[in-house]
Amino acid sequence: MLSRMRGRRAVIGVIALLGAMALAACGGGANGGTAAGGAQGSGTPTAGGTLVSGLYLEPLALDPHRQGYWETYRVSSNIFEGLVKEDLSDSKGPTKLLPALATDWKASDGGRKWTFTLRGGVKFHDGSAFTAESVDKNVRRISDPGYEFYDKTSAARLAAWFGDLVKGRVVDDHTYEFEFSKPFLGLPRILAQSMSTLTIGNPATWEKYGNDGFADHPGGTGPYTFVSRTVGDRIVLKRNPNYWGPKPYLDELVFRVIPNNQTRLATLLSGEADVISYVQPEDVSTLESRGFQVPEGHGAAFLYFTFNFKNKAFQDKRVRQAVIQGIDRDTLAKEVYNGNAIPLHSLEPPGNEAYDPDARDFDYDPEAAKALLKEAGYGEGGLSFTIVADVANQNLAEWLQSRLKGIGVNVKVVTLDRPSYVARAFGKPEPDDGLSIDEYGGSYAEWLYQVYYTNIAVKGLDPADFPEITKALDKARYATDQDKRIELWKEADKKAREGAIAIPAVSLTRYYALGPNVRGFVYAATNWYDLTKVWLAG
Repeated sequence: MLSRMRGRRAVIGVIALLGAMALAACGGGANGGTAAGGAQGSGTPTAGGTLVSGLYLEPLALDPHRQGYWETYRVSSNIFEGLVKEDLSDSKGPTKLLPALATDWKASDGGRKWTFTLRGGVKFHDGSAFTAESVDKNVRRISDPGYEFYDKTSAARLAAWFGDLVKGRVVDDHTYEFEFSKPFLGLPRILAQSMSTLTIGNPATWEKYGNDGFADHPGGTGPYTFVSRTVGDRIVLKRNPNYWGPKPYLDELVFRVIPNNQTRLATLLSGEADVISYVQPEDVSTLESRGFQVPEGHGAAFLYFTFNFKNKAFQDKRVRQAVIQGIDRDTLAKEVYNGNAIPLHSLEPPGNEAYDPDARDFDYDPEAAKALLKEAGYGEGGLSFTIVADVANQNLAEWLQSRLKGIGVNVKVVTLDRPSYVARAFGKPEPDDGLSIDEYGGSYAEWLYQVYYTNIAVKGLDPADFPEITKALDKARYATDQDKRIELWKEADKKAREGAIAIPAVSLTRYYALGPNVRGFVYAATNWYDLTKVWLAG
């Protein structure tokens, strides 16, 4: 019998501990997105060559159960695979689910049991066979304290989705069964995600090097194998000659760590990099004028603002609604992001399976905002608070400061480096802190549950004060009818919008930039990309 989380408070407690990690997973203001128009470039693919990708963040551990940051997964997804994957050729979304290490799956007992048929003939990078026993050791690593290589760090990171796991069972060499204490109809899409999920690593590696040593010798079943890592500089991968799926075109992938925006841009312009992440909005026109590709799209991630519910002012819905109505998100997208962003009014972002483009919270209405503030006891200049942001979002914070002044709100801006920002926004906010600028999101409808408990409740929101939202989230999370599941998530999102618990802001529409010679790259409707289809023109 595997370990099991007991009761809502236990689950919420673990999720809350993950808050800082979850938000840090997105770095300082960058966003994944979807492509408009599919693969970049044309011509007949040619094999060979090295592609250099410029990352804006240093990836975390190359460990399938400990990883955080999307930049980490943009590397590790080439090494590790899950039982299920998303269709990364899908540029509009929501992405379709495809077989990966499992060829088929089915639910029973109202979604409490899931049976996966595993792909045969798959080898780990060391040549050992992938079987149901391999899956079981991955499951035990994150859930069974009785397993010699049980990993508390991994267990904590996966508890949000596997806290209700009762047991895993090897049915035969190519069949594996999960049993949960509650229905979990969202499991297949969760298994296709990058973080807090059960991506499959080679158990022989942690059995040889230990849990802490696994990331230094990462081994999986993916299309590329690990060669080397120099922290602060680069990670090198080479093509897996024994990969079970279609062989990638490129011989080698090099991921260079280049945090400085202008240095990363210069590296692309000089030809030292072929792809870069987190293009700055003001650089889009420069790149395109020089023949570089900057695909347009939107993604399964977005920027949003969260209230500090420990600040008494924001315990009043009228105040929260007033702040929302004091922000013109259309103008924000145009002025701060040069039009390279989509204004949002829902906590289920573009690319999410429950996204509704017609969903609305509260429209921009400064006069209504002033009236609400007055009704709540905050006349002209009566409301003051601090916006806390990381340095990457300083311009956005200052824009909010100027706009909220228009409804009589006095705002102070504090910008911090990323670790200090996370410690303050999610750990010990100051009494006057009011808003923080966050970024995350995903293609899975359960994201709404995650953001409510991980990113919002940790900032002082008590779910007991929002019974309608909590009830709607539970109803959707533990749905037993697949046909009604997405509608239940949309209803939960409606309750969250009506409660004004956070402010959806924008989804960026330009994120990656490519060299003129890059072909086959798709700006997929999720937060990473597929490099197996990419090739370099001569």
